[in-house]
Amino acid sequence: MNTSNTPERLNEIANKWRNGTATPQEKEIYEKWYTSFDDTEVEVTESEHQDAHRMGAKIFARLMIRVDHDRQVPSIFKRYQRWFSAAAAILLFAVGYWIFKEQGQTSQYAAQTSPILPGKRVATLRLPNGQIVQLKEHKDGLVINASDLRYKGGATIAHEGPATNTQQIVLSTPKGGTYQVTLPDGSKVWLNALSSISIPADLATRFDRRLELKGEAYFEIARSHMQVNGADRRRPFIVTANNTTVQVLGTRFDVKSYAEEPGVRTTLLEGSVNFTSGKKHQLMLPGQRSVSNGQGITTTYVDVDEVIAWKNGNFQFADQKIQTIMHEIGRWYNVEVVYQGTPTRESFGGTISRNKPITEVLASLEETGAVHFKIEGRRVVVMP
Repeated sequence: MNTSNTPERLNEIANKWRNGTATPQEKEIYEKWYTSFDDTEVEVTESEHQDAHRMGAKIFARLMIRVDHDRQVPSIFKRYQRWFSAAAAILLFAVGYWIFKEQGQTSQYAAQTSPILPGKRVATLRLPNGQIVQLKEHKDGLVINASDLRYKGGATIAHEGPATNTQQIVLSTPKGGTYQVTLPDGSKVWLNALSSISIPADLATRFDRRLELKGEAYFEIARSHMQVNGADRRRPFIVTANNTTVQVLGTRFDVKSYAEEPGVRTTLLEGSVNFTSGKKHQLMLPGQRSVSNGQGITTTYVDVDEVIAWKNGNFQFADQKIQTIMHEIGRWYNVEVVYQGTPTRESFGGTISRNKPITEVLASLEETGAVHFKIEGRRVVVMP
């Protein structure tokens, strides 16, 4: 390695760049190291967090949001992954401190009087008797038992009347909401924003555990048995969404079925599922995604971490169009998304925390130079 690229020297330049004191020669050294995929780790001290300037956002944008300009290079996102492993310290700096404001210069979003904050843990529960319960944000999740409703941690949820055996309990999240529920059989479900699941009130005693989903949910299914005609049988777990069926015995998977996005998408992380759409059937293997488009089923291998990133608090995309990304952002931040002019045809890939204000997410996307935004109240205008 070039002697000018020692860890100590790179650490010094990284911090000087953050302070705005790096010389042109030092910037050139840093740029050459950045593009060389050198394995040297660089640390950025924490004492100057409040003084970091736009270079932080540029490093982050180049690191986390790559625009696929050359369709001849399908490994562009893999190249980002290699860079990730080579410079973990800079990545941590970028994730923790997305800076989109020059020192002494006001950001284009700073004038927002009502900042658009990320979504939170919020949902409503509609009981079989029609009662609507607003679930508390500060609780970790909901636990449904045969005749009892509790928060994780034990606090009882007040409700009127017992659940009947012929009606549904419906858990719903709005735009900007997410919630987790433990079902009577011990299975766990995480709901994404603008989603709902209908749960039979007698789920604990049914042979086929059947739920109906709208939107997106991640499932961890508990194995369950029942005596049927004197034999011990495993109880199937069935999720229906928009005329498709996912049947499992014990597994982890994600189902996505939003009205504004075509088809129903099921991604399997563990175990096996039988994906059915009309008369078509597909037995899925871990790592596969099956998509029903109304005419058949398409199955491919995908990055499962990308699929369930929302559950882990991130947006994560690989080779995605801006429309797909803005669907996710619109649902999570509860904003209307409109387009001015022809949307960019570029593809984006990277990871962005869902716990940041929308201004920071949009600023990071803008750093690619391929897309720009304007915020008007709770409307986001997407521009070339």
